Amino acid sequence: MNYGINGSISVAAARPIEVASTTPIALVGDTDVGATGLFFYGSATLALAHVANATTGVLRTALELIEKQGVSAPIILGVVRTGLTPVSSPLTPLPVDPTKADIINMIDRLKFAEAETGYKPSIIIAPVWSFDLSVASAMVSMAERFWAFAILDNLATTETLALAYASNFSSRFALIYSPYVKYYDTVVTGDVTVASSSIIAAMIARGDGEVPFGFADSVSNRPVLGISGTQRIIEYADGQDSEARRLRNAGIGSIVKDVGWRTYGFETTDIDPIWQNAERVRTFYAALTAVMQASKWARDRRANELVYVRDSVDQFMRELRGNNVAIGFEIYFDMKKNTLATVTAGKFYLTVKWQNMPTIRELNIEMIYTDAYGKVLLNIINGG
Repeated sequence: MNYGINGSISVAAARPIEVASTTPIALVGDTDVGATGLFFYGSATLALAHVANATTGVLRTALELIEKQGVSAPIILGVVRTGLTPVSSPLTPLPVDPTKADIINMIDRLKFAEAETGYKPSIIIAPVWSFDLSVASAMVSMAERFWAFAILDNLATTETLALAYASNFSSRFALIYSPYVKYYDTVVTGDVTVASSSIIAAMIARGDGEVPFGFADSVSNRPVLGISGTQRIIEYADGQDSEARRLRNAGIGSIVKDVGWRTYGFETTDIDPIWQNAERVRTFYAALTAVMQASKWARDRRANELVYVRDSVDQFMRELRGNNVAIGFEIYFDMKKNTLATVTAGKFYLTVKWQNMPTIRELNIEMIYTDAYGKVLLNIINGG
């Protein structure tokens, strides 16, 4: 018997569910200055100090383009040394350029990023290097692990070669963009070409931070800042067949000239048309991650607490609907999945069925001629 006055505190309420408001960018690349390894910086501006005055490698220019998009997103920086220049002598064999292997090893090291930096990548880029199929495959594999996006650089010089590169991928977590962009580099004092993956990564991160539930928006048809053009012009025209449209149908996004330089396309390479919509992929996985994180408190509690788990999810989905992220939803413990046996085992299935708000990918405008208003003209010319 517990003598005296005993008290306890419990909760009978739904818990808030919040989607992460930051979008960490994992940037892997080479440079000729600074320490190598995995580092964390609060923004591209701070990360630039690591590679200041670098004249070779991809990291400095990639960080500058991220900065030019006006975003301050966390940067997980994977730094490897730019490859050695082969030399020969009777006593010294030709050294093997280790850079590609180092890049792939650094991408693999991202699986420890959360433990080392406190942040898990939401976007993975390896500018220029991702045009290599081995590097790109390692990126997509890591993106699948994190439910992140791997943004791959399609640097092919022709439409045929661009389509051939894209045919190697089929993942809802892989985005492909083309071509190189150009801008003036004040360090080398001249125009340089830079892979566009850093731009797309920055645009995604900026959209996530600018508006509530920005993860539900597309980055297509957004102005690209800080560039003077592209290395290869990708033909684009409204209302008719063009290279940009054909590439987009194959899951390849482009940077095109259309009232300034703009992004065109935001599709994945998944075989299922439902998950070729990149904003749908981001929306569903962001919502799922948030619900999973917010429901951890219920683990190993008494099963009647599931009432509050369901209420929490219901309120979260109402918030998504109120912010035009969701059109409608249903939440229920499916009686086909939840059986007497699963209840006895403490195993439960909560189903959330919903539809996200679509984005406008195609708008068809029809102009129809009619002579029905000819009487108006006749009245005018007859003075009526």
